[in-house]
Amino acid sequence: MRHECVIIADSPGALVELCGISILERLLRTVQRCGVKRATVLSSTPKLISDALAQPSRPRAQIDLKVCHRSDGLGMVEQIVASRPETGQFLLVIRGDVVFDSRLLQLLLAQNSMTGLVDSSVPPQFDSLVASAQDTNVGRFTGAALLQYDRTWWQNGSFDEAVWAGLERRNLTVLDVAAQPFYDPALRRKLRPFWFPAPSATNRKFAEEVLLDSVQKGSLDLPALIHRPIERFLISHLSKTSITPHQLTIAWIVLAFATTILFALGHLIWGIALALIVGILDGLDGKQARIKVETSKSGKLEHRFDSLFEVAWPTALAYHFYSSGQLPGAFLYLALLLLAEALDGIGKAGVYSTSAKLLVEPGPFDRVVRLVGGRRNIYIWVLVVSVVLRAPAKALIVMAWWEALTAAVDLAHAAWAVRLLQRKKSWRSS
Repeated sequence: MRHECVIIADSPGALVELCGISILERLLRTVQRCGVKRATVLSSTPKLISDALAQPSRPRAQIDLKVCHRSDGLGMVEQIVASRPETGQFLLVIRGDVVFDSRLLQLLLAQNSMTGLVDSSVPPQFDSLVASAQDTNVGRFTGAALLQYDRTWWQNGSFDEAVWAGLERRNLTVLDVAAQPFYDPALRRKLRPFWFPAPSATNRKFAEEVLLDSVQKGSLDLPALIHRPIERFLISHLSKTSITPHQLTIAWIVLAFATTILFALGHLIWGIALALIVGILDGLDGKQARIKVETSKSGKLEHRFDSLFEVAWPTALAYHFYSSGQLPGAFLYLALLLLAEALDGIGKAGVYSTSAKLLVEPGPFDRVVRLVGGRRNIYIWVLVVSVVLRAPAKALIVMAWWEALTAAVDLAHAAWAVRLLQRKKSWRSS
């Protein structure tokens, strides 16, 4: 992996704010997560850029950053070379006024030859966003390229001119956005890798809509489909505040612990109310981290708390139903539920890991199972219905058998998916 990059960034384009952070700040956070350790920002407005980057930013704190003055003209190649004079190395060069899907920069950094990132088939709905991008005979130039220090053919002129000439003469390898897989394993959905230059004032709302859409996971359960528009509305506003993903995580964890206590004490109405709020908050921290490019390894701890409350809430309910005499066999149903959850976790892992390896979206059957399969959000609504019908203890029985059925379906489908993967591997090797 290449560890250095040069970013050509000028005000005002690079400092346009989208969803709470500037395009340049977003780019620096993105390249850090792609493994880049050092970045040089070349700017004809270095004072403005330096002032904008002067405030400490934890999401890019690991990148060694310096800002250098450059003469007018879209990043003269001589200055790019002089900023990192080592020879024989590859260097990622990017325009700092362009928003990039991290997958594109990761692909570009993985190349073994000088490469220009282009898009040969921009979807019609994005035409207005990329109208300012330079057109070449192989597609629109996105503003990112992997170049080599010791090559002399691009030593004169601007960065854009050098890359344009390299693409036209086939001196640069073409990496085409349109030819890349659309399936994003992290989001479990198809999402065309996106890029776009700094939007105009009239296009800024559309650009933010693109970013908001890019943080939404696929394969949702039924309650999550209801939560989605609420979460999108909240994130569109939260992203423009100083509230961090960790603060949102702490908020829902505290409320989830309170919900557990309320369930154990038999205060089901208040517990349900808090649980519904937790269901929404639980989706906000991850979205806030992705929209602000603040993802971190510590953020994965949230998933452990998810697993904890998948166990804690039904356990608290079982305790209440048993101690109140409403369901003498409550702990037997709890044992069935927890065993089924463990087996279902194995099944889901098999299904989604296979999809990721094949770079394909889970099929319609997977989406249906995910939509109605046993999960914490589904079970809260089971509890709501049971309380309305004045038979709250029946909820635990329904949860246990619902989870058992879900586990059986997911395990069977995981076995089929793994077998399909093995067949495809054998076809490729033969």
